[in-house]
Amino acid sequence: MDVSEILERAATGKLCCLSCRSGCGVTDYAARVCPKCSGPLELRAASGKGRIHSFAVFHTQYTSELAAPYTVLFVELEEGCRLAALLDSPKGPPPKVGDPVVFARTGSGAVHFSLQ
Repeated sequence: MDVSEILERAATGKLCCLSCRSGCGVTDYAARVCPKCSGPLELRAASGKGRIHSFAVFHTQYTSELAAPYTVLFVELEEGCRLAALLDSPKGPPPKVGDPVVFARTGSGAVHFSLQ
């Protein structure tokens, strides 16, 4: 299982989580085996809904694909896994930790969420 498969599914509108095949639950996207039982992992569909766990606003342009300022979110999905994502339409009031977000799209190798 690699990140490209996760991004390919997200590009079709199907966000997913890594989950233990034995039923231990969801785990980190960087995991290669279940941290509880060392068993294999599989991709499971995710709702695409979550809350902001933390975020950072970047005021320097580190890549030509992202014009500053842009907001990077650390989102905790309803299923329990967490992932880094970009905030779509960052204009308006800044986000707050705990704000609800929803999967919006993929682009330039990143997952984008919008405030609900």
